[in-house]
Amino acid sequence: MGEMKGSAVFRFAGFTLDPRRGALIDRSGTEIALRPKTFDVLRHLLANAGRLVTREELLAAVWPGVFVADENVTGCVAEIRRALHDDGRLLRTMPKRGYLLEAEVTQVTSGTSEAKEAEKPPSLDRQASGEATPNPLVPPVRASLVVLPFTNLSGDPDQEYFADGITEELTTALSRVRWFFVVARNSAFTYKGRAVDVRQVGQELGVRYVLEGSVRRAGEHVRISVQLSETETGHHVWADRFDGTREDIFALQDRVTEAVAGAMEPSLQAAEIGRSATKPTGSLDAYDLYLRGLSRAYRLTREDSEAALTLFRQAVALDPDFALAKAYGAGHRVVRKAQGWSEPEEWAEGAVWARELLWLGQDDPSVLRLAAITVAHLGRDYAAGVAGAERALARNRGSAQVLLSCAWVYVYACQPETAIPLFERAVRLSPHDPEVAFTLSGIALAHLVAGDLEAAAHWADRSVRHAPTWLAGRRTLVGALMMSGQEAEARAAAAALRSIAPQDRSLEDVIPPLQNQKIRGRYITALRAAGVPG
Repeated sequence: MGEMKGSAVFRFAGFTLDPRRGALIDRSGTEIALRPKTFDVLRHLLANAGRLVTREELLAAVWPGVFVADENVTGCVAEIRRALHDDGRLLRTMPKRGYLLEAEVTQVTSGTSEAKEAEKPPSLDRQASGEATPNPLVPPVRASLVVLPFTNLSGDPDQEYFADGITEELTTALSRVRWFFVVARNSAFTYKGRAVDVRQVGQELGVRYVLEGSVRRAGEHVRISVQLSETETGHHVWADRFDGTREDIFALQDRVTEAVAGAMEPSLQAAEIGRSATKPTGSLDAYDLYLRGLSRAYRLTREDSEAALTLFRQAVALDPDFALAKAYGAGHRVVRKAQGWSEPEEWAEGAVWARELLWLGQDDPSVLRLAAITVAHLGRDYAAGVAGAERALARNRGSAQVLLSCAWVYVYACQPETAIPLFERAVRLSPHDPEVAFTLSGIALAHLVAGDLEAAAHWADRSVRHAPTWLAGRRTLVGALMMSGQEAEARAAAAALRSIAPQDRSLEDVIPPLQNQKIRGRYITALRAAGVPG
């Protein structure tokens, strides 16, 4: 949109920018102080929302006829992000090009009745309707849903992993249907064990439908009950119950997937659903081990990591053709290497598994994305990693996990211009991901590779705040600060890193294998200069 003349009130993402009052007002009605130039930068970005705005354009608009350094723009952008609590969905840095504000923006000319209404704090409208959800997301145009964690009704807490596994499998299957927008598993699991209002979930995750369900397992008998609700009204669209035996579990999952898709799109052809259905293994015992491994792999502790790897290995030993278990076993070794929990023999085994999966020509994007990141990281085969990532993305760009893994592959291959948009889309698909630190540290490293050290430090700091024990984020923060000349801050960050995890491995072992050896060398040199041992 072009910039409007005169003073216009802007409403966006729960905030109001009122040029007449010179104020940014948050959803609670509180005014947020901004420096005059920062205010002008935000106003220009809002007037041009959805369009790339170059630094040169911002300099000309905000500092006309005056020579100022780029740092002035960088400082204003950083202040805007702090004021908006930007989590990557609003103001994007496009490396070496400029900035893109992605938000639904309403402009109203000051003085009109519409403007007076717009100047009211956004929270007042929600309070009047009885809602209190901050900063609701706007659902995408295409069909969108979240699969909430299924309830375990088996009466046995040890069966919790089975209900969680069914939830994850349904999320993956539905995300492969090309016209679905499916929120990622990690954001969905933030609602585990909570009584929820589907209308609130719809606002918080930006989806039109919520799938809830339960799993009851008694011996060999399995019952899956599901309910599909529309988030705008809270009305039930459809509900059903599916009974079978443990041996029928894959057929049960396929039936649920087909029924959900059919309820959401009456014109859907059965063949479309068939493309999403897979039977990962013929061994139910192997599948059970795989689900147990998944439940441990998501916990970022060394003890759980060891248990997860053991369970994945046992699953593969029972069924050597169980590609998904082999893929997770390979991919989990990347996390273990970054944390300093593994040895070269384990890396070599993971790389071998990844190459086998790529050579076999797997069509499952979940397998491809893990094989791609593993072969690039552990095998340093960047060409094979990028080729695997391209295959995974071609099959499913609607999965946050696929986007995240493939984005990391492009970081390793030193292609930040490709990686950053994938990371940002992963955040949109999983807006409340408790493991968002992995994504944030990836965005940080991508900016470091691109040479935007201010952005790298910003995103790395956010990664550290989300997950203090995720060492990759801490290392990137130290490196970005040191490389940008902020030595005191870098040394403090290095001391914090040492206090959490005293380095007992060479930095050559734990630093991501960037294809550009000059960048990687400067990164390692900066870490050592800041006081990180190794």
